[in-house]
Amino acid sequence: MALAEALDSQGQVRAALDWMVRAAQGGWMPAVSRLGLWQLVGHITPQAPALGVGRIIQAAQAGDPFGLHLAAIVDSGAIGTPRNIGRALYWLARAAALGDGRAACQLGLLCGDETLAHAALSAAAITGFEPAIAALGDRGVVPAPADWDAVAAAADLSDFAAPVSRAVESESPRILSVPSLLPRWMCAYAMALAEPALDRALVLTDDGSEQERGERSNRVMHFGLVDSDVILELMNLRISQAAEMPPENAEGLGVLHYAPGERYRPHMDYIPDTPENARQLAVMGQRVRTLLVYLNDGYEGGATLFPRLEAAFRPAPGGALIFDSVTEDGEMDPRTLHEGSPTTSGEKWIISKWFRTKALRPTAS
Repeated sequence: MALAEALDSQGQVRAALDWMVRAAQGGWMPAVSRLGLWQLVGHITPQAPALGVGRIIQAAQAGDPFGLHLAAIVDSGAIGTPRNIGRALYWLARAAALGDGRAACQLGLLCGDETLAHAALSAAAITGFEPAIAALGDRGVVPAPADWDAVAAAADLSDFAAPVSRAVESESPRILSVPSLLPRWMCAYAMALAEPALDRALVLTDDGSEQERGERSNRVMHFGLVDSDVILELMNLRISQAAEMPPENAEGLGVLHYAPGERYRPHMDYIPDTPENARQLAVMGQRVRTLLVYLNDGYEGGATLFPRLEAAFRPAPGGALIFDSVTEDGEMDPRTLHEGSPTTSGEKWIISKWFRTKALRPTAS
């Protein structure tokens, strides 16, 4: 498998696929799960979601750690298979029993039993998983759960099913606010996961490339499929429901960080309709809707400004803002020019979620 991945990184895709298939056919479960991922997303092999999910589940059933991680994601995210939260929690329990700190942390955060949750977070913190350490706070470490299935069975998903209350901030262009979309613990989890992987945010230019540009100085972490987990997939679903868009049409969850003085100058979120972007637009569709979730407080400034509307919004932590960058007929709406204004003190964290006109993830056939 290592040889296959090395060949893939060198661009020798045919040889990479050949070696990965050989390893998988030989019963090497890490190769089975990796080949399943490749088939699920169509990486160097024709996309075959059903076959990919089947291989991922096979590897998970055999106890392969990467297979367990992927299986929990595809089941909770309905990626190439119907959504099955119960089975996703089962995979997390299997992974936690093998010492996976991220799986244990998720179960702890989702658990509605305080004693079991404390034990699960303790087990995750011992592995050094930072979000678990942060969630545990000043509570002492206690012994790990004796029965991870009991922790999974005590999961409380009510925070993901709470009613979404939208307020109309502008009729034309349509701008909505959601006073309380994500609870504080979800906001904290997203920030803690993103912080170690933040990188300079890029700007999509008219020539189709992404570049560091002076108009955008903040940092960002974009969570792809492999970076995701059950909690993030449930957050994706809730965000999509709030935006009234299909979850499969959403780009990866982006967590943005603004240090004092950093900003994203006035811009539009649509993809420039240029010859260089034609293929991307044909395959993925146009960005038509944006949802922003403000994740923290303790800073000054940092509002989302709409200069042509003379409007500014700064939701409370967990609150969201929803708006379109295009009109109902798909034309760009210049009135939705907006800016992530700089903070004058303190750090600002937000989630940015873009929705396209076409599905970006495979759904159950």
